[in-house]
Amino acid sequence: MTGTVRTTTVNGVTFEVWSDFIARGTFAKNIQTGETKKIQGSGYIHKDLTVRKAIALIFQMPTFRK
Repeated sequence: MTGTVRTTTVNGVTFEVWSDFIARGTFAKNIQTGETKKIQGSGYIHKDLTVRKAIALIFQMPTFRK
């Protein structure tokens, strides 16, 4: 069971972000490559800045800016 799918941009790349209530985490999917990774385990993040920082860290991007 997942929450609402939102989109955000990090370093010019668009990502879909959603919370999965069964896996108890927040996930992000790179729209261009289709790669999906868990950006927050055992909890949920919703604030745009926090989500962008987590995506930049997990996907090894040089910056979290839009």
